[in-house]
Amino acid sequence: MSNKLSSQKTILSEAFLSFSGMTLGSVFRYIFSIVMARFLGAQMLGIYSLGNAVTRIAEIFALMGLDNGVLRFVSRDTENKENVKNSIYSSLKFGFLSSIIISIILFCSAEFIVNNLLNEDNFLVIVIKIFALSLPFSVLTLISSFATQAFKILKYKIFVNQIVNPLTLLIAFLASYHFLGTKLSILIPTVVSAVVGLVFITKFLSYFTDINFKNLIKEDVNKEILRFSIPLMFVSAIGIIMHWVDIVMLGILSNATDVGMYHPIDRTAGLVRMILFAFAGIFAPIFSEHYFKKNMLGMKESYQSSSKYILTFSLPVFIFLFVFANPMLLLFGSEFQNAVALKILLTGIFIQTIFGLGSSTLSMSGNTKFNLFNVSIALILNISLNYILIPQYGIVGAALATAIALFILSILRFVENIVLMKLNLFSIKLLKPIISGSITFLVINYLRTIFSNLFSLESIFNLIVYLVAHFMLVCLIYFSIYFLMGFDKEDKELISSFKTRLN
Repeated sequence: MSNKLSSQKTILSEAFLSFSGMTLGSVFRYIFSIVMARFLGAQMLGIYSLGNAVTRIAEIFALMGLDNGVLRFVSRDTENKENVKNSIYSSLKFGFLSSIIISIILFCSAEFIVNNLLNEDNFLVIVIKIFALSLPFSVLTLISSFATQAFKILKYKIFVNQIVNPLTLLIAFLASYHFLGTKLSILIPTVVSAVVGLVFITKFLSYFTDINFKNLIKEDVNKEILRFSIPLMFVSAIGIIMHWVDIVMLGILSNATDVGMYHPIDRTAGLVRMILFAFAGIFAPIFSEHYFKKNMLGMKESYQSSSKYILTFSLPVFIFLFVFANPMLLLFGSEFQNAVALKILLTGIFIQTIFGLGSSTLSMSGNTKFNLFNVSIALILNISLNYILIPQYGIVGAALATAIALFILSILRFVENIVLMKLNLFSIKLLKPIISGSITFLVINYLRTIFSNLFSLESIFNLIVYLVAHFMLVCLIYFSIYFLMGFDKEDKELISSFKTRLN
């Protein structure tokens, strides 16, 4: 088998595994959000979201870009065991020290953040302080999971991040809510999930290396990995702030209730991203290897092939969520109804998904300054638009601000990939998913009006049946049209990968 076909088959095979894991993880996290919304209501859900947003932003500074650093340094030469070991130890050591420092800073500044920026209940101070304690565990988990990913094997990272963590969150929430009450049910799950995740991933990491966390202190460090990673920290930080800026600015310019109302919108729209994450996880180390070996053809083929299937599998998800926006939000409760905001945010995230690999290509090729520039522009635009739109339009304004910023971000990445590396994701291969998606959108809109009276959506059971039935119908129509248009070589590779995984 040629290198080209081997590379594509690896991408498709691992992406299939990643997509399966992402799907399960997204379902578990979505259930967690639904349960929290129905049990806690908008205000308490908003307090949880604000605490989580502040902690996730702090986590990026604690991580220092070492997740991408260990991915690049390990993936480029996995055969050199000593270099691999040193890269992992260095990343873990730097990450542990920085996470302790950031955790202490966040713990001590929680009261200042709440009283001077968010103007919320003092309970949010406690939430942030408790969440801060989870930072060292979550940082080490992230670095370790990216270290396993560098070997082009995603199952361990997926199992921990997409199965163990969300299930632990859900179980810990239900148990603490039942036995300890509302407030403790907000505090406990995040910490428990971080600890459990670290226990699992360290066990898996030992399968690849002789890594022993007991030797972490005495091992020498490679400062080169830190020099590479720190610029990525700023890129990641801006990206994470970009993701959470709606939540934070709603907390600053509005209140926790609006934050809680926005949470289901953000969660629902974010379901589209799982396709991008599924492919990006395996695409990054493969693209890094092609770039390191100056294999331009391999870079182009892996980029176009991955982009094609991101569009192919994102479209039915996007169509379903867009058409059935109202019933999706109804899952969270009758008070969480703003389909307009969901459709706006969903469109922005879908555009970001289609162009999303452009970020990985820039990072893995060493063009990190362009990623930094891109996300900086997008963040400044997002903050500015949020400041203008939220006071006037509330959560609709927050959604619109993010959608516009994501569109500009996508255009920048698209142009830079063409100019810097001659990588253009557009090709005739994209016509098939575009045609299939367009027809499906028209058909499902028509059928929805016919079937709408067949279901009563008053009970949660009927609502779930209604949504599952229509999602299956969307997929049936879309993939029927897709397959009727015929298979190309990449489609055959994909089917072969599916069969391999199933067997």
